[in-house]
Amino acid sequence: MSTIAVESAVAERERVLTHFLDTESERLARACHAMARHFSRGGTLVAFGTGAAATDAAHAAVEFMHPVIVGKRALPALAPSNDPTGRSVPALMLGPDDIALAISHGGDDAAVGEFVDVASRRGALTIALSGRDAAAGADFAFSVASDDPHIVQEVHETAYHVLWELVHVFFEHPGLLEERCITCGDVAVPATVVEVHGATAVVERGGAREEVAAELVAGVTTGDVLLCHAGIALERLDRSPDDPSGFLYPFLNAEEQDLDTVLADVRGSTVQKGRDVIALRAAIDSTAVERCAGALRERLTRGGRILTFGNGGSSTDAQDLAADALGRGIPAIALDNDVATITAVANDVGFENVFARQVIPLARADDVAVAISTSGASPSVLAGLAEANRRGMLTVAVTGYDGGRLADADWLDHLLIVRADYVPRIQEAQATIYHLLLAQLP
Repeated sequence: MSTIAVESAVAERERVLTHFLDTESERLARACHAMARHFSRGGTLVAFGTGAAATDAAHAAVEFMHPVIVGKRALPALAPSNDPTGRSVPALMLGPDDIALAISHGGDDAAVGEFVDVASRRGALTIALSGRDAAAGADFAFSVASDDPHIVQEVHETAYHVLWELVHVFFEHPGLLEERCITCGDVAVPATVVEVHGATAVVERGGAREEVAAELVAGVTTGDVLLCHAGIALERLDRSPDDPSGFLYPFLNAEEQDLDTVLADVRGSTVQKGRDVIALRAAIDSTAVERCAGALRERLTRGGRILTFGNGGSSTDAQDLAADALGRGIPAIALDNDVATITAVANDVGFENVFARQVIPLARADDVAVAISTSGASPSVLAGLAEANRRGMLTVAVTGYDGGRLADADWLDHLLIVRADYVPRIQEAQATIYHLLLAQLP
């Protein structure tokens, strides 16, 4: 892949992500609001995917469970699809207060479809991220208009990062999280008709919806503003700004309603986050990526394998890298997958040794160690790469910030840096880097 081809691949990512966010920012904001309401009732996020998408489910779960941004609270989340004991029907653990997040990089996926179906029957909020034209049947279904699974995955990563980052906005507005009957107060209130079903209508006010009896108002249609009380539509209102009868209902605007304002802020933030990662991808050093890919190709043609590792969200990216490599017929091992070995080493000789201890017996001279770290300073990552170097492996690090401690490692063969200091955007651009590397391998 030439420099021009790399730049073209980055430009295609910009096109797809821009289109996705321009199309879906409104519904992403509403999904954040719905998630916040479920979390506020004690709900748990259960994320599920198959194949490489299982690593995204795990990535989403760890972001909610272990927020890296100061001020964000930990939210309960699980990723059973990344656990061999949880792959049968993980939706069975869901209840009506919970949230099901389904992820599929391609089109329809039978296992993912079953997960959404079971979760829906159990009353959970359902959110689906999929490839082009997938019919997920979820409460919020988001498809990415691309046939390239790597691009789909990168858009998904931005999407679930946005859901995690911006769900917290609604916790700052507890009034927007309350479940309430919008027509049950002491006075009648105006509400906008969003659906009509025979003699009943679904009305919306302040982001809440309710079904009301509409027999008393003739010819109710979507968009009408009805005066409602106690579950009954009383009359149709003319709510134009110049309505001279406004003084007759002085209570109509008495209730504070700021959901639209908050949603607008969330939409704007979503689009800006997309612009930020687009800028980071445009700054990727395509020449460095090409040089690294060439070195990887040389090792692989001699029978080498890829050993990859990282911590937290970076561990799921390492798993994604390994899954994508295996999908291309390239031998790869994600050291993070061996939970028994990791916990044994961490317990007996310290967590900083969890990757180095695996490299010692597994490494072959033609192998490649690819470490992913947002900070470039994780002791376990440095120790794993140093051990790989001692054993003659090609060493590659994909980092953020200014490269961290790895920038001073003169023995490191290739260092690919996303020069930013905000972890979600770093990880999204890092995914692009290792996907571009894989695209150049045999």
